[in-house]
Parts: sequence; structure tokens; C-alpha cells
Amino acid sequence: PAPKVEPIIRNIFFEKNKSIISNEEAVKVQEIAAYLNGHPEAKVALVGYADVKTGNAKINTRLSQERAAAVAKFLQEKCNISASRITEDYKGDTVQPFAVNEENRVCICIAE
Repeated sequence: PAPKVEPIIRNIFFEKNKSIISNEEAVKVQEIAAYLNGHPEAKVALVGYADVKTGNAKINTRLSQERAAAVAKFLQEKCNISASRITEDYKGDTVQPFAVNEENRVCICIAE
């Protein structure tokens, strides 16, 4: 049987009230792109989040959407990943994946 390909997960963190990918976090996006390039059948799911202690529900919904979109745009424009291999979702501040509030300013990327 063919060896099982393990998914790759990268958490792209953002500054408060921002959806700009820093140089440090861009390295992680490039790791996702390298995985996708090495696995032509793989796709990536992007889910944006915002921390519950900043802003309000409306702002945080927009911000989480912008974070997922920023990662998708980076993958497409800087890494030449086809949009058909990317799905975007966002949760605003309704879901807090991490116990540390500041870590919820994130886009979680799962490629498999």
C-alpha cells in the first residue's frame, strides 16, 4: 500500500486588529505552499479567528474573514497555488481555539 501522507497544520498569527501577514508568519504560509507543491492532490482549509476580548462581534467577524482571505491571497499570488485548492472559512470570536486570548488572532491552515 502507498504510504499515508500526514497533513500539515500551521497557525498563522496576527497582531491585534490586523490581517497583514508578518514576515515571520509568511514563512509558515510558504511551508504550506511547499507541502501543496509536493502533494499535487492536497488541498488546504483556512479558518480565520479573532480574540473575544478585543472589538465586538461584527468587527471580529470581519477581521477573521480578512485573515483567512489574506492567507489565501498570499498562497495564490506569491506561491502560485490554485484557488481551487483553497477553502476559506471564518469564525469571528465565536470559537476560541486557544486558551491564551492573544493566540486567537489566528488563521489555522490544514493541508491534506
